[in-house]
This record gives sequence, C-alpha cells and structure tokens, in this order.
Amino acid sequence: MIEIRPLHIRIPIQLGLLVVGFIVLVTMSLTSLWLARESDAASEEVAHTLEVNTTIVTYQGALRRAESGQRGYLLTGDPAYLADYEIGARRLWEVYPDLQRLIADNPAQQKKLEAIQPLVQAKMQELGETISMAQAGQRDQAMAMTRSNRGLDTMNAILTQIFSMLNDERSLLEERRDYSDRTNFLLFAVNFVGGLIIAILALSSISLIRKRSLQLAEAHAKLETANAELARTNIALEERVQERTADLREANDEIQRFAFIVSHDLRSPLVNIMGFTSELAALQDEIFAEPKQGEAPPKREQQRQDFTEALSFIKTSIGKMDRLINAILQLSRAGRREFVPREIDLSVLVKTLAVDVAHRASEANAKIDIGMLPTIVSDRLALEQIFSNLLDNAIKYLRRDLPGQIDITASERGNFVVLQVSDNGRGIDAKDHERIFELFRRAGTQDVVGEGIGLAHVRALVRRIGGSIKVESALNQGTTFTIILPKHWTA
Repeated sequence: MIEIRPLHIRIPIQLGLLVVGFIVLVTMSLTSLWLARESDAASEEVAHTLEVNTTIVTYQGALRRAESGQRGYLLTGDPAYLADYEIGARRLWEVYPDLQRLIADNPAQQKKLEAIQPLVQAKMQELGETISMAQAGQRDQAMAMTRSNRGLDTMNAILTQIFSMLNDERSLLEERRDYSDRTNFLLFAVNFVGGLIIAILALSSISLIRKRSLQLAEAHAKLETANAELARTNIALEERVQERTADLREANDEIQRFAFIVSHDLRSPLVNIMGFTSELAALQDEIFAEPKQGEAPPKREQQRQDFTEALSFIKTSIGKMDRLINAILQLSRAGRREFVPREIDLSVLVKTLAVDVAHRASEANAKIDIGMLPTIVSDRLALEQIFSNLLDNAIKYLRRDLPGQIDITASERGNFVVLQVSDNGRGIDAKDHERIFELFRRAGTQDVVGEGIGLAHVRALVRRIGGSIKVESALNQGTTFTIILPKHWTA
C-alpha cells in the first residue's frame, strides 16, 4: 500500500514560526523604542551638561572681567575700564540665576554654588570699595588694598570652587556620554540581532513552504497511481487537494484584485489631476478665447486672470516645495560631513569673506570693520559657512534710513574665544530671538528672499564644533550675534 502522509503536520510548525517571528518583531520594536527614548534622554543630558559647563565658564569670565576693569581703572584712571567692570558685574548677576536653574537637579553643585555666592559678594564689595576710593582721590589706599592678600585669597577660594564644579561637570559629562554610547550600541545590537532572527525565521518558513509544495506534488502523483483499495482514500485526498488548490487560487485572485483596486484608486486621482491640468494648459487659449457676441468681456477677462493666477500659484507652490526639499537635502548632507580640525587664522578667513560681499555692502551703503581676530583650531568649512551666513544676514536686514555699520570683534575667555558680529540694522523683536534659529522660521517683515534655514544651519554648525551662539537685539536698534568657540577643538 502507498502511504499518504498527512500534510497538515507542517501547519503547526509554520504557525509557530509566525508566532515566534511576531513576538520577536514586537519585542524588537518595543525594545528599540525604549532604547531610542533612552538615547534621546542621554543626548539631552549630555547637552544639558555642556550648557552647565559653558555657563560656569561664563560666570567665571564675568568675574574676571569685572576684576580686570577694576585693576585697569586703578592703574590708569581711565574711565573706559569702568565700563568693563560694570559689564562684568552685570553679567555676573545675570548668569547666576541661569546657573542656579541649570544645576537644580544636582545638590552637590548647588552646595558649591551656595558656597561661592558669599565669596563673590565679598569680592565684588572689595572691587566696588577700591573703585569708590579711587574716584574719591584715594588711589594709593585703593592700590594698597588691592595688593593685600584679602582680594587674592577671596579670588583663589572662588576659583577653587569653580574649578571643582567644572571638574564635576566634566566627570558627569563623561558618564553621560558613556551611557549614551552604550545605549546607541544596544539599540544597534537589538536591531541587528532582531533582524537576523527574523531573517532566519523567514528562511525557515520559505524552506517549509517549499517542502510542503513538494509534498503536494508527491501526494498528487501517489493519488494517480494508487490501487483500487485506496480509491476512496485517493478520491477524498484529491478532493482535499483540489479544495486547497482552489482556496489558494481564490486567495491569489483576491490579492491581485486588492492590488489592482489599491493601485487604481491611488493612481486614478493623480492621473485625473495631471490630465486635467495638462488639458487646461493646452486649451487655455481656446477656453479663454475672445468672447462671442453678447458675452460680457470684463467677466471673460477676469476668468482669464483667475485661471492664470491659479496656474501661477501651483507653479509657485511646486517651486517652493522644491526649494524646501533641496534645503533639507543640503542640511542632511552637511550633517553627514566629517569635520576636520585645522589651525585657522580667523582674521584672514573673515577678511576673505568680507571681500566676497564687499560689492553688496557697497550697494547697501554699509561698512564692514573687522577687529583683531585670533587663530584657533576648528573646522574651516564650518567657520566659513557660519560667518558667511551672518554677514549675509547683516547686509540683507540693514536699515535704509542710515548708513550701515557691521563690526566683527573677538575676545578671549580662558580656553574659549568670544566672537561678535554686530550691525545697526532693523533689529529683532525679543519674542523672536529663539524663533530665528528654528528651521524654516523667519521674523519681522518678509521683504527679503529666503527660506529660513540660514541661522538654523549656523546654530547646528556652531554646536558641531563645540560652541554656542546667542543673539542680543531689539527692533530698530541693531543686532549682535555672540559665538563662543573653543580655542582648540578636536573632532
């Protein structure tokens, strides 16, 4: 007798593979989602730590500026040094609330900041007293007070606490970067292993389906050659095979119909729109021919204008979308570029860029003054794009009722350089100071061509090379962009 093995024994195995594959897919998706969120959170923590570190350095720089202004005034008697003192003192109290807010989640840093504050107050009181004495004609007494160990000890105590806070932030930054790297690696590993398991399950399913197909063919051949004793069995089995074959054909036909309906329903509106637009464009002159006798010409002329305006809007929207897509692609390519640190003379770089825009500046009745800029180690192309965008914006948004003035200056602050690009242009409303750094967002009167990606690109580049950027501006009072960059940046 010919043995006919039942085909349904493979069904539980295939079902099991499907269940396992589904479980793996769901597990991988949930794990990837969790790891992605953890990665985002870790990245935010790293950014927060960098911001805290920068704010601490700014706080220290403000104190040193106030002290430098005081010493300069005592040594020379030049009131100009008092401006540095006042700026440093004002900046000191402006930065303090930001620093308190940023370290609100770190009790250890809060204690150190609380320990610093009375020392800073004592130091600032000493600076104020010596300046008051000098202003009252007691410069010798003020210099004697300055030479005493009182101010030096206070300053050393402040710097000791600040350096301790910086060291803590550096340690925290390393920990958070390590956690971020581990999270990203785990995310990659989960996706890779999950994909590998799904691929193995898919190959196993394909192998079982192939085996089952071979068994169907084998069973069909055995049914044709079976003896009379198995006639009823053969007939029943044949009927089952035919039923299954019919089911498979019906399922296949259903899939084909579904694919046809989906493709037709999705394609049909697009074809109609394209055909209707092409027909209107081709028959525009015929549709809007000269009016026949009895028709009102103004109405036909208005129809022609509406039709032309509609086509113009369509073309304008398509053009705008094309520019936006190209802009996104440009940002994407820039984000994938490998940055290379090199020694760069900023004076030479900025002067070269100023020469490139000199003609436009002359047309705008504007003057560009470049101060002494330092030499730093950073990415040349990134710096060129940063200053090129800022110069371009400064020229575009100058006021028309007075000569334009654009100044580029620099100062050093520890291991950082502070670069400022200032103009006397239209200015920016305070409520738009953050908006201008967002992608495709612009502020003020939109009478200048642009897509709103320049400053977003600038901030992204500044952050890529380890710096920060901020804007200070008011309407009709000019704008100052301040960029803080490390002197020696390593990729």
